[in-house]
Amino acid sequence: MTGTAKELWLPVVPNRPLVAPEESPRLGQIALRRNVKLGLVENQCFDSSLVDYDDQYQNDQSQSAVFRAHLGEVMEILKTFTPRRSRLVEVGCGKGQFIEMLDRDGYFDAFGYDEAYQGSRPGIQRRYLSSNDRIDCEIVVLRHVLEHVQNPYRFLKLVAEVFGDIPVYCEVPDFDWSLETEAFFDVTYDHVNYFNQRSLKLLFGGNVLKSGYLFGRQYLFVVARLGDLSANFEESFLAEENWEELHFGQLFPSFQAKCDELEAQLDIHRIFVWGAATKGCLFTFHLTRLGRLRERLEFAVDINSAKWSKYIPGTSVQIRSPQDLYGSIQEADVVVVTNPNYEGEIRTLLANRGLEKVLVWTL
Repeated sequence: MTGTAKELWLPVVPNRPLVAPEESPRLGQIALRRNVKLGLVENQCFDSSLVDYDDQYQNDQSQSAVFRAHLGEVMEILKTFTPRRSRLVEVGCGKGQFIEMLDRDGYFDAFGYDEAYQGSRPGIQRRYLSSNDRIDCEIVVLRHVLEHVQNPYRFLKLVAEVFGDIPVYCEVPDFDWSLETEAFFDVTYDHVNYFNQRSLKLLFGGNVLKSGYLFGRQYLFVVARLGDLSANFEESFLAEENWEELHFGQLFPSFQAKCDELEAQLDIHRIFVWGAATKGCLFTFHLTRLGRLRERLEFAVDINSAKWSKYIPGTSVQIRSPQDLYGSIQEADVVVVTNPNYEGEIRTLLANRGLEKVLVWTL
């Protein structure tokens, strides 16, 4: 993984499986840079017009008990800031799975906004916010939104205009965790921003009500008041002299070693990749672009049935069900788990099918 980030092109929306293997995915250029004042990393080649969250976009993780537990932890954090029957709005609610969980719990009156929403729940509007909106609520939720917007301060400024000076919960991937674990597959085109705890807090001038890490430290969050948004953040963000170029290969130097380690399993016959979302897409994409192990990839597995019989963008690896894996895998094969948080859950599923001797290799 050598060279500058400017030499790297990735699938624009890795979580949008292809309907046919011959379908050409749209690729976008990656050129990472870091703001030395803020600690924020961004892709300076990001073009929002390339990213289309249409009906084929699939980001629902609610079938996983591990992820549902994470959402439950978020819900309990939110309860500490508002009384029962408070009105909560999730901006960028995706498929609405968190809103559904909140409705079942009954503590909040929950509403959502997202142009990619496909359901019919009355409390969710299929649109983005606009500067003309004025919405009354007690708390706003932004789960995995800020990494997708080009100027996070200006976006939050819009949110503040719409909702006023109320608490906001912001959750994003933790780029420090990605660097520490060399999770190269966390660099994805549809994420323009890469935060650490410092950069997220600086959006509010460091004035936060609560902060921490979630989901095995892969995610970080802050709760702050929208009235504490700091104009100093935008000043540092817009100053070109504060940015330094980063090299993708230097950030993640051990990818080739990981391939060597996997390849060294001499009795491996085939590789099955468990997880056909962003991490699985980018793992298979990097294998393909570097000519490593691609011929051994049999198919990818995902518990989201909306992805079955479709194909991973950039490599056309087919996505199939866990049941297909159970009927196909042999002891000489290996299951590559693309997210370590799900390793225990996947091992249990395999063991329940009498496949506990199958080699599981976690990125």
